[in-house]
Order: sequence, then structure tokens, then C-alpha cells
Amino acid sequence: MRADIPTDRFNAMDELWQDVKYALRSLRRGGALIAIAVLSLAIGIGANTTIFSAVDVFMLRPLPYPDSHDLYIVFTTNSERGWSQVDFSVPDLVDLRERCQTMSIATGDNSSFNLSEGDRPERLGGGVVSTNFFDVLGDQPAIGRGFTAEEEVVGRHRVAVISDGLWRRRFGGSPDILESAVLLDGEPHTIVGVMPPGFWYRTPGLDILVPLAISGEESRNSHYIDVLARVNDGFTRGQAEDEVASIAAQLAAEYPETNAGNGAALMTLHEETFGEGFETGTLISSIAVLFVLLIACANVANLLLTHAAGRDREVAVRTALGAGRIRIVRQFLTEALIVATAGAVLGLGLSVFGIRGLISVMPGWFPRVSEIGLNPRVLMFTAAVAVLSAVLVGIAPAIQATKPNTVEALKEGGRGGTAVRGAKLRKALVVGEVSLALALLVSSALLVRGFVNLRLADRGFDESDVLAFRVSLPQPDYPDTVAAVAFHEELQERLTSLPGVRAVGATSILPLQGNSGTYYWLPGDEIESDLQRKVTNWLDITAGYFEAMDIPLVRGRGIEDSDRMNSHPVIVINEAMAQRHWPDEDPVGREIIFYSGSREIVGVVANTSVSNSSLGVQPMVYFSALQDDDRNLGWVIEADVPLETLVEPVRAEVGAIDPNIPAYTIRPLRAIIDESLGGDTIMAKIMAVVALIALVLALAGVYGVMAYSVSQRRQEIGIRMALGAQNGDVVGMVMRQGTLLAALGVAVGVAVAFAMARGLSFFLYGVNAFEPLIYSMVIVAMFAASIAATFFPAIRATQVDPIVALRAE
Repeated sequence: MRADIPTDRFNAMDELWQDVKYALRSLRRGGALIAIAVLSLAIGIGANTTIFSAVDVFMLRPLPYPDSHDLYIVFTTNSERGWSQVDFSVPDLVDLRERCQTMSIATGDNSSFNLSEGDRPERLGGGVVSTNFFDVLGDQPAIGRGFTAEEEVVGRHRVAVISDGLWRRRFGGSPDILESAVLLDGEPHTIVGVMPPGFWYRTPGLDILVPLAISGEESRNSHYIDVLARVNDGFTRGQAEDEVASIAAQLAAEYPETNAGNGAALMTLHEETFGEGFETGTLISSIAVLFVLLIACANVANLLLTHAAGRDREVAVRTALGAGRIRIVRQFLTEALIVATAGAVLGLGLSVFGIRGLISVMPGWFPRVSEIGLNPRVLMFTAAVAVLSAVLVGIAPAIQATKPNTVEALKEGGRGGTAVRGAKLRKALVVGEVSLALALLVSSALLVRGFVNLRLADRGFDESDVLAFRVSLPQPDYPDTVAAVAFHEELQERLTSLPGVRAVGATSILPLQGNSGTYYWLPGDEIESDLQRKVTNWLDITAGYFEAMDIPLVRGRGIEDSDRMNSHPVIVINEAMAQRHWPDEDPVGREIIFYSGSREIVGVVANTSVSNSSLGVQPMVYFSALQDDDRNLGWVIEADVPLETLVEPVRAEVGAIDPNIPAYTIRPLRAIIDESLGGDTIMAKIMAVVALIALVLALAGVYGVMAYSVSQRRQEIGIRMALGAQNGDVVGMVMRQGTLLAALGVAVGVAVAFAMARGLSFFLYGVNAFEPLIYSMVIVAMFAASIAATFFPAIRATQVDPIVALRAE
């Protein structure tokens, strides 16, 4: 038996269905106009869906660990030394782990390993972790086990947990993988576990995890250990912060020579993984695509106002037959919702391509990039944007349509009162479009200019025609400096003999791949603690490095082949270091003291910016790699042949010396620098695309409004021409109107751009956020584009036939 449906509900559903059917018929009559409206909204909604898919992954989605909000990274701080986020030393880590009650303490430090298995040596990313790392993180191996406390002791640490990807790629997913032996950095390790698919920690590409081996002889001055902490049940973050600060104070009192002034601070693991750059970048990108959506909505609102302009008679008839204002408004909102729904569906299709493009410009070291895509939360966001868009684009036509003069509208020849009353609103919408587009163009121009400055800046070396790669020598196979030096010397000799090679050198850190700092002091300095020592950047290099990088020698000599372990210890400094201590003297022959002993300055080279992505110049000291026990070197080869032709010969020469040593990350130095700057330049790429879309939509809006204005003023223009107005007069009249709208939009847009520029400073290099030249160029370009968009309707206005116009009047 059919249940009775309440009459009111049935009537409401029936009316809604009638509204939908009527809206579909009305929109079908709109033809191309409605198609353009759908496309405009699709672009705006698609752009927002694309960016939100990244925001969802980077900012909103919790990390893939149980109760991830309780996970923190603990940093060492020291205001006197300028430390805000410095790693722990191993002894400080051990003390913190033993004393802390509010948190469980572990460590997980990124590293890499030579895997010598079969005939394919490979360098793999991984980590060195404490044995309780998996317990603290809350993610256990899917196969096998994690590490035991006994395996944290030197000599018992030769076990490994591998990634699911490595297990399948290198070992064929063998079920007998557990207890298999592999050579890692020349030492046999037993595989005891395999992590679940998709496991990552802070960065992608963790293929091998090994336990941290603590000897008990580590220095409290060596800060290189990341501390992972989980707040224990029953405690809060505030209590944890108080306790780690108290423990840091205890250690400072117990070990004043190394820990004086040291404190400790917490940062959530999510904040540390997705830092300020991610947060600021996603916020700015979200605002930018919101502007695009607003521009699209303004466009569509204008189109729907145009569509509604000829419907005064229809609305008047429905009103005369008893339709109330709410019913009329609902009808127009239903039409807007249908347009927005169609735009959302098409926008989802566009977002698929947008997401692919977004992923393609993201550096490989960005975490969770593979997770970006459409999912239920993104689809809900798209639906919400569609509803919001429907309200934004439908409310203006709905309100305008409910205010007709019914008597005039019912006259056979009555002209659209809605069109007349909506003119000011249309112009206001165009002003808004122009202002938002200009703000995006300014922001994009600032970011692109900053990117150009960053990428093309003179860093003091020549990256062109340079091939770079790395080689790491494992301690068991190269137990002393003599063995390591012999490998480096033979490799340099072999590489130098390759056809087309002009110069070969090596360095401890390739350009823009990081930096290393060290304490130093000068003879005669009275030093009582580290706080009184100075800090400088440093690199280990071999002979030939300055030549391969085209770094000019200013005074003295560079590092030479004769600068080896048993020779007099020497260094080369840069001009910034010389200026710091000997601004008016020759520093060659002077001494600088390090923890490893005193070194004589034998040369001064030009300043370079090799240690990080910033453009600033910092003091630098170059040591001889042959005088230090450096087994991990990056090689640079300057050549006058295509660099790709050297890749296989380089691998062959390394393998000829030791078949278990891989040459890895072989690529042009230019490509390495591009990848290093990827996080700094992605905003410029995103904003450039978004600004271009906004410009096209805004110009379409200007063109549409001016074209519609001309169509509504045909009689007026015809009368003017009948009374003697020339074509130039008509063009000038229309152009003045378009120029005025553009001027108002530019004025508002400059104010909006100023506000946005404040948030862009994080991404700007060598450019003022309020650069007058950029603002001027964008304003001129916006005016020119707006005038061009107005010109065609103005020309069309001159084609009005005065006789036809007067007859219609």
C-alpha cells in the first residue's frame, strides 16, 4: 500500500521539477551565450579544484601515521648563536630519551647507501633510525619486524628494513626476502623487514632503513641528528615543551662548554614536513584561483543578466498570473545552478589536466605529490564551489528580474527595462574583473621577475658545459685515507683523459645541494666557549675544482695535487672571508684555527653562492679533500662535447676502478640547479598560468559588456549619426566608456595588488614587492588590452544604419 505523501511536500517537489524543466528550456534558448557561461565557470571551478587537490594533500590531510597530531620534531635552540631549528647531537639525544617522561623520543635521519647486489651497484635513499623509531612513528613493517634495542650498538647494527618498492623492483617481491644478506656501503646487512606500500617519512624515496649505531664517543658539538617525538597519553604539548626546555637547561648546566645557552623547541611533524614555503605557497595559490573564480562568476553574471534582459515580458506575464517574487527568484537561481553544475562537471574534466600539469612542475623531492588527485573531499569541495558560484552568478539576474514595470513590459513594443536597470551592475562587475586580473598580473610579474633574478643571477661560477655526479666510498672497502685518496686520484686521472674534457674537480657538496658550517678562530683570540668562536661555510675540494667551475683566483694559489695528508695543512678562502678579517691586508700566509688544527691561507678566490639557493654571499673556506678523510664527493667535469655523451663513459670509468661503486645523480649541473630551485620557482609558474587565465576572462568580460552596451544603444547611436555624428565620434564615445571602466578597474586593482604583494615577499629574490617598473608595465598592458577589447565593439557601433535605427525608434 502506497504511503500518503504530504500535499505541501508534493507541491513543493512538483514546483521544483517545473522550475528545472522551465530552466532547461530557457537555457537552451540562450545558445552560445549559455555555452560561454558554462565554459567560463568550468575554467574557474577547474582551477580551484586543481589547487585544492594540492591543498588537501599538503595542508588538510593528516600525515599517514596513527594520531599524527601527537608527533613532533624537537630542535636545539640558542639565541646567542642564532639557532632556532638546529639538530641534536647524539649525546644530547641519548640524555633526552632517558630523561623525558612526557614524550617518547626517537630519531629518523635521512641518509643514502650504496647497494652492491648483483651486477648493478645502485645508490639508494634511506634513513638511519633509532631502534624505537617504528614504535614512535606508529608505522610497522608489513613483513618481518623492526629493530631491537640490541641492534643500536656498534657491531650489532648490520640489519636493514627495506621499502616495498625496492623489494619488488630489486628482489622481485621474493617471499624469502627475510634474512637475506645485502651489501650496504660495503658491509653485509640482513634484511629483517619490508615496509608497507607507500611508506614515507618527511621525504619520498626511503628505500633502506638501518639502525643508528651509538658508540658512546660521539661529540656534543656535532649537531646532525633529527629528533622525532610523540607526546605520551595523558600529557599535552605545553607540558612536553616545558619538560624539554627543562632538560635542555639541565644539560647546559652539566656541559657548559658545549651546551651553554642551549634550549629546545617543538614543531609538529606536519609543520616541519610542510613548512612555511608550502603554507604560504598554497595560501597564495588559493587566493589566486579564488580571484579567477570571482572573475568567471562576474563574467557569467553579466551573461545571465544579458540573457534575462529580454525576458521582462515573460516575467511580467508570470507575475500577472500570480507568480510571487520568491518563485521568480527561485526560477533564476535554478537556471544559475544548472549552469554552475554543468560548469562543475566540465571543470572536473579540466582539473584532471590541471592536476597533471601541477604535478609535472613539482620537484621530485616534494612529499606526497603522488597523492594529489580527485577524491571524495575534493569532489565535495567542487560541489560546494558550484553551489556558491550559482548563488553569485544567479542572484543579480534574479533581483533585477523581480523589479520590472509590469505595465510597460506587457506593451507589445516595450523595451527591456532589466537591461537599462542592469547597466550599472554590469559595469561594476567589469571593474571588479579588471581589478582582480590586474592584481594577479602584478603578482605573477613579481614572481616571474624574482624567478629570473634567482635563476640567472651571477653566482660566481659557470654552470654551463659542466656535468656533475657523486661517488660515495664505503668505510669497510676504503678503511683509511690512503685508500680513499688513491681512488680519488685515479678517478680524476681517468676522467681528465676522456675526450673533450677540459677540467675535472670534486667537492664535498655540489652547488645548491646544501651547506656545511664550522667554528673557527684566529691566533690570539681568547676563547672560553663556542659562543666566542666564529662560524663560516666550508667545502672540501680537489685540485681542478676552481678550473672546472670557472671560479677566478684573486690572490695566491688554489688547492693543488700536492696538498695531501702528510703535507702542510692549507686552505683557500673567498673574498668575503678576507674582507671580514683582513680588509686592507693580504691574507695569504695568515693562519686560521679549526678544531682539526691550524691551517695556512694559500689563496683567495672570488665570491660564489654555491651553498644554498639565496643570492647572498657568505664567507667560505675551501679545504683540500686529500688532506681530509672525505669519502663522499661530488665531481664536476667541464667539457666541450655534448654532456650526454659523457654519462656512460663516466659510469664505465668509476666501475673500472671498483665495480661495487655506483656513479649516481649523473646529470648536467644546470639540471641539478634547476631541480634545487624547484620549490622557489613553482609559484612563479602557477601564478603565470593563473594570471593569463584571469586576463583572458577579464578581457572577455570587457568585450562582452561593451558589445552589449553598443547593442542596447543602437537607436541612440543611429540618432547621433543621423544628426551628423561621424564614425570617429561614435568610436570615441564607445572607447571613452571602455577606457573609464578599465581606469576604475586598474585603480582598484593596484590597491589589491599592493595587499597581495606583502604576502609574496617569501618568494621574491632581488625584486621589491612594490617595484614601480613592474606595476607601470602591467598597468600599461592592462589598459592596452582593455582598449583592444573595446575597439571591436566600437567599430561595430559605426556600422549602425541610422534609417533602420530611426524606424525602430
